[in-house]
Amino acid sequence: MGRSDDPQPLRHGLELFLKHLGAPPVDVLSDLADRWEEIVGPALATATRPVELIDGVLVVGCDDPAWAAQIGWMEAQITQRFGEVFPDVVVSRVTARTLR
Repeated sequence: MGRSDDPQPLRHGLELFLKHLGAPPVDVLSDLADRWEEIVGPALATATRPVELIDGVLVVGCDDPAWAAQIGWMEAQITQRFGEVFPDVVVSRVTARTLR
């Protein structure tokens, strides 16, 4: 049996930190980047990217304000599609931020 002060895998500490922030597990965050096109479609995927997911709020980074507006118009569809791809993670809101 290991002692409580024995080294823990880095993943364990990262998972605890993410949980404390209100973020989903590491696997979800890495899969989100890989499956972004599946969630938003090819056109949006080329001009946007997931930036943050904390406490059910998905923040999407956009190349242009027009794409940010598009994310706003598609919030319900993105939320629904996210739930289909990641059924164990709840996204209650999607917001967009223009990145420059």
